[in-house]
This record gives sequence, structure tokens and C-alpha cells, in this order.
Amino acid sequence: MGGVVKGEAGTPRPLLSLAMPVHNSERFLAEALDSIRAQDFPGWRLLICDNASTDRTEVIAKEYCVLDERISYVRHERNLGAARNHNYGFHHTDGDYFAWVHGDNVYLPTYFSRCLAELRAHPEASCAHTVAVDIDVEGNRTHRWDEHLRADHADVALRFRDLTERDHMCFAWFGVVDRDLLAQTSLHAPFDSADRLEIVELALRGPIRLIDEELFRHREHPGRIMRQAPTARSRYLILDPEWRGRIPFPVLNIGRQYVLAVLRAPLPTRDKVRCLLQLRGWLRTNWKRILRTLARGGYEYAKLAVRGRQ
Repeated sequence: MGGVVKGEAGTPRPLLSLAMPVHNSERFLAEALDSIRAQDFPGWRLLICDNASTDRTEVIAKEYCVLDERISYVRHERNLGAARNHNYGFHHTDGDYFAWVHGDNVYLPTYFSRCLAELRAHPEASCAHTVAVDIDVEGNRTHRWDEHLRADHADVALRFRDLTERDHMCFAWFGVVDRDLLAQTSLHAPFDSADRLEIVELALRGPIRLIDEELFRHREHPGRIMRQAPTARSRYLILDPEWRGRIPFPVLNIGRQYVLAVLRAPLPTRDKVRCLLQLRGWLRTNWKRILRTLARGGYEYAKLAVRGRQ
């Protein structure tokens, strides 16, 4: 398959752009970069977006820029939040296809070539990714993920139902997508479950192809955002520091975002209605969480009102 193509200005433009948002990622960064450099598909370029790291992330990244001209690096002087750092990588790359990569995961040598081949074989698809296997801090295999989601079903309403109603890992987030199609989504929105939202938005535009090959190694370790911030509210601050002092309603927000995603999607009205009706299952699954979110948010607003009168 083709490598690098030329842009309009005559400068080399990759077929596949990769963006790696990092923050204090020194522990696993070299292994992640080695796995990308070992890909059997050469036509990629990687932009490492450093969110004001204070460890050796910058040193390691610059060493790899010297080793491989396809790798570039930018450092933000302040922490933009994980969401903006992700989106910076999308907006400052230009390949026909795009994928986010993280500095703690490992990609087997055929990961990107297989994803690209799958998209070319299935032009109706919105995304392609492979089976994920968890590894520990030492790189030992711990778990294979078989979630049996119908994200590749021809019926958009069934895709939407599974991806909103069922609790699942968001491995499609690391899949390969057409840049123009991804630009129609919210990218990494500045709130918890933004990865789920983007996957739903992709599924509303086409099936998500899962390749039954174990080519993606997902690292479980204490530094993951889900481990640092185990609650949705605490993750809001990591994703966007501007949430400090504000009161989020996480469950209500993601439900609202699902509705808006359907309304924005380029679907016939009939299919939009069918998708919206599928949210009945989401409501059945989440009604207790919705009540808890309303109660907690209301209580916090009441406290703010009392302080304002004092």
C-alpha cells in the first residue's frame, strides 16, 4: 500500500497522521514509540503533543525526533487539559487518515496497515481497529477483550443502541479513521465520556470494523486517567481545567450529547427517530445514576446559593 503522498504545496503529506498527547509519560514512552517505528507501513507521521510535562518526556521525545524524521514534537508551556491536547494533535496534522495513539500503549507491527486495508476493503465503514489485549506495567499479557458489540452492524440504530446502552471499553478510539469524517464529530470534547461520544458519532456515520487480530496492547497502570481520577467529576478537571469551580452533571450531559449527536448526524429522519427511540434502554440502565447526579448537583447549587447570601 502507498506510503507518503504529496500535498498541494509540494511538501510531503503522509497517508496516515498520528497524534500522541502526552503528560508525564516517561515510563512507557520509549516502548510506545518503538512500536510505532516498527510498523510495516512506512507512510505515517507522528506529532507528539506534550501537555507541559515535568518529567523526562521532553528529553525522550526529542531523542526520537532525531532518530526518525517522521516524528515531531511540540510542548505546551501550560497544561491545556487532556481534551485540548488531543484536539491540538488533530488540528496540526494533515494526513488523509488519522489515529490517536497514547504513550503507554503498544502497537504490533501490522496494526496500522491492517486497519488501513480494512477501511479500503469496506468503504462504508467509519473506523477500523483490532482486538485489544491488556498488558501490565511489565508488558505481560493479562486479558483479551471480547465485548461482542454490534458496532459493525448494517443497521445504524443497532450500532447506536449497543454503543450507548452497554458498558464497554472504548478501543475504537484508537482506530484509524478518515480525517474528513472525523472532522464531522466532536473530536475529544471537554468532558468525561468524550471518547464514548466520538465513537457513537462515528457509528452514526458508518459501521466500525473490528479486525479479529490481537494487534493492540492496552496498558493498565496506575498513571492512567481512570486510575488517577476514579470519578467522572474528577476526570472533568483533568480533561479541562476550566471546569474548576463549576458543577457538572456528568450522566445528564452524556445523555444530552447522544441526542445532539443523532440530530447532527447525516441520517434520514426515519433513522434519526429510530436511534432516539433506542435511548429508552440507556434511560433504563442509567436512571439511578441520573437521580444521584441531580441530587448531588442540586445540593451543591444550594450550598453555593447559601454562601452567596452570607
